[in-house]
Amino acid sequence: MSAKKKHRSRPAGEPSGLSRVGLADLTPSLALTDLEPLDELASVIGGTFVVVVEVPGGRIRRRCFLTAAAAEKAAARALVAGLSAKVYLAELKPLWLLRAAEVTE
Repeated sequence: MSAKKKHRSRPAGEPSGLSRVGLADLTPSLALTDLEPLDELASVIGGTFVVVVEVPGGRIRRRCFLTAAAAEKAAARALVAGLSAKVYLAELKPLWLLRAAEVTE
C-alpha cells in the first residue's frame, strides 16, 4: 500500500520577500519603468520574451513569457536564487513541422 504525499498549497501572491524585489532593484542599469512598449513590440513581430537562466553544472534553462513583466519577475526570482539570468525578446518563426495531429471523428 503506497502512502499518498500531502501537498501543501502555496499561498496566493509572490513567495515571501520576492514581492519587494524586482529586476530593477538587482540590476539598476537594466531598469525599465514602462514595459508596455516592449509588449506591443513583441506582439507586432510575433515574438515572446525568453528568460535564459544558467544553473549549476553548466546547464541552461529557457522559458518563454508573453509579457515583459512576467519575464522580469522570472529573471528576478533567478537572481534572488543566486543564478545568472538574461531576458531576450525573440521572434518566433516555425522552421519545420515535425508532426501534425488531426482529430478524426
